[in-house]
Amino acid sequence: MNATLAIDTSTKEGRVSVLIENNIIFNEVFTSERSHNSQIFAPLEEALMSCNHAPSLIVVGTGPGSYTGIRIGIAAGLGLSMALKAPIIGIPSICSAESTDPNSLYHVIGDARRGSWYVATVKGHQIISGPELFESVESLNEKIKIKKEQFFSFDENLSFPGIEKTNPCAQKLARIAAELSNEEIKELRSVPPEPIYLRAPFITQPKKLGKNVPKLDS
Repeated sequence: MNATLAIDTSTKEGRVSVLIENNIIFNEVFTSERSHNSQIFAPLEEALMSCNHAPSLIVVGTGPGSYTGIRIGIAAGLGLSMALKAPIIGIPSICSAESTDPNSLYHVIGDARRGSWYVATVKGHQIISGPELFESVESLNEKIKIKKEQFFSFDENLSFPGIEKTNPCAQKLARIAAELSNEEIKELRSVPPEPIYLRAPFITQPKKLGKNVPKLDS
């Protein structure tokens, strides 16, 4: 029995699905406003029961999206992978837009915080371009105008014209993973799943002690 367990926690709604022999036997969506740290355990337990605690493959969505949420989903997947000795791979969450054909080319736009947005181009189970950051509405609108393919967004608050709202889909993640060749799975397994970073880590240097800082008594 080949069972694929899929987990996505890149948005405020977490998703868990199980695919066996091309049939979705379990699917649950739960809301936890981007934390997922406690709510994910109940659906995961039900998902594991549906496949006799023996998934053949675990796939986790790697974003972009809620950084904390994605890390929780990846940590849960890695924990199950070690406990159940099941292989695990990561696939970008934006490759699983539920409104799209699995092999179509499309663009995803999302909120990158700090007054900016990202655009990524997706085909199949891969990001083939981006994520590219845009710091102004004008430059983003120009990007949208010159592209002929469809634009999607997982962010409910985005209101750019021509953007279709959709969601990541754990069922689609499971189907994508189940259709990968052994070579593709081997390649993905060689790189541990990690969140897709939109920016380099923001690191600050410690402040130097000023003249007004009291000295410690010796």
